[in-house]
Amino acid sequence: MTKHLKNMLLVIVAVIITAIGASITVKANVGVGAYEALNMSINQLSGIKIGTLAIILNITCVGIQWLLMKKDFSLRQLFQIPVTLILGQVMNLMLYTVFSGLTIDQYWVKIAMVILGGIIAAIGVGSMMALNYISMPLEGACMAFSNRFGFNFGKVRQIVDVLLIAAALLIAFSTDTAITVREGTIISMLFFPPSMNFVYEKIRSSAAAQELSIDLD
Repeated sequence: MTKHLKNMLLVIVAVIITAIGASITVKANVGVGAYEALNMSINQLSGIKIGTLAIILNITCVGIQWLLMKKDFSLRQLFQIPVTLILGQVMNLMLYTVFSGLTIDQYWVKIAMVILGGIIAAIGVGSMMALNYISMPLEGACMAFSNRFGFNFGKVRQIVDVLLIAAALLIAFSTDTAITVREGTIISMLFFPPSMNFVYEKIRSSAAAQELSIDLD
């Protein structure tokens, strides 16, 4: 098995894990992260499935990368498109088939689902970051914008989250649809980044130790 094929398969596994985690947080229905909040708001307004909206928005982010990067946009980055399709389809499968008959009434169970889903999604995203093969489309678009205009990536990513939340709230208040930014959003912000960073650091340190062991042999 070639290195590229192995990396592609590992990315696909990481994306499936991410989609399952995101689906659990959406099903909890007590607030989600900024990106999912906008998807859920548009879903309530249009009826388009959440996974399908994720596909549309992610492919839009890939298009933004292409526009900003132009000749620097590599063929490998096009792999974000099939990855996006897998992410969206797995989310649709989980939300509209696997979880379709599941009713959750206990509030503490919903909160537990937000935490569990956030940790699972963090495992997926952290693994993908550690692989360093391709990025998620939103992060890739933010990085392309940062590099093109000389802004700090972290600040750009934070501003994008604020804009996504603002858009979700605007839809909710202007159309009388349910507010998707709630306590689960705050919980996700608290649990997701450190969990993702923990997974990322563990995988990177393990890979570094393995490379060192091979060199010594």
